[in-house]
Amino acid sequence: MAVKPPTVKKKTGPVTYNWKDHALDGVDVRLRRCTGKKRPGVPAADPSYVFRENMVREFAWATWPHDDGPWTPCLLSGPKGSGKTSFVEQIAARCNVPVFRTNLNVGTTVRHLKGRQGAEAGRTVFIPGIVTMAMEQGAWLLLDELSGVTPPVALSLFPVLEPDGKVLLEDAQPPRYVRRHPDFRIFCTDNTIGAAQEEARFSYTGTNPDLNEALLDRIGSLIEVGYLEPELEHKAVAAKIPTIEATDLACMINVASAVRGSDEIGGGFSTRMLVEWARRAASGSIDARGVIHRPDPEDDSYILDAARSGFLNKMKSTVERDALIEVIRREFDIAMPHNQ
Repeated sequence: MAVKPPTVKKKTGPVTYNWKDHALDGVDVRLRRCTGKKRPGVPAADPSYVFRENMVREFAWATWPHDDGPWTPCLLSGPKGSGKTSFVEQIAARCNVPVFRTNLNVGTTVRHLKGRQGAEAGRTVFIPGIVTMAMEQGAWLLLDELSGVTPPVALSLFPVLEPDGKVLLEDAQPPRYVRRHPDFRIFCTDNTIGAAQEEARFSYTGTNPDLNEALLDRIGSLIEVGYLEPELEHKAVAAKIPTIEATDLACMINVASAVRGSDEIGGGFSTRMLVEWARRAASGSIDARGVIHRPDPEDDSYILDAARSGFLNKMKSTVERDALIEVIRREFDIAMPHNQ
């Protein structure tokens, strides 16, 4: 009787994916898309998102360089609400790539990112962190607020940022290196990096503007994300809030532009704030019977009421708030109340 040979356990490697050339509507840049069904962790696509070609071009160079050289980490820098995070997520949505996203702050530890020991069914197991999962699954890692990183975490990111870096998992049993997937990419966002750092270095509490130069040296691509041009911002907000009057939205964008260029009103004016303002202004009010009352187009006071609830009441400085109210009054030609 023939002796059956022992079963040899096959070594399992990373899952491989097929890719094809892809382009965004109206953007003359070659991207790459993962074929097949939607992968778990892929962000939802926002059909109203407006892509800027110069940003997409630099993103493509960092992610899929056309000279067949190594990819490089990419840093997106710009004011709050300018679309840094959503830019990465919306390209990922079109390219069918999962995104693992986390915010860096003083509470972030190396174990949060790489992994830690935990208990499962009465035994000790290794629980991978977000960096390890992204690297081994061939996903995109998105680190928000890079200037919030602490020195120990910054040091642990050095090999992650290097395309061929070896990342040791000390808490794994036994300790091992991360099985880096060839499709893994890393992106970072921040408000106070580069040339804009000097004027904005104290605008965001809890961040470290003096980032380790060795950390930044490992990031080979920088995309400056400014606010959209007025016509593009009008298109983006109108796509999200189609019921907003075009003239009202144009005046709102004028207000936002005035604040962004002002030395007297701090804090900026994000596209998120515009969307919320437009939504409140267009929605009107609802009574106890469930009847919706649309704004009276002859009385622009509803614009100011929507602004108070949307962002004015959150402003810390009453001086700046009063200055912004005056900007709104002038733009919309809203009369002062008789009791003022």
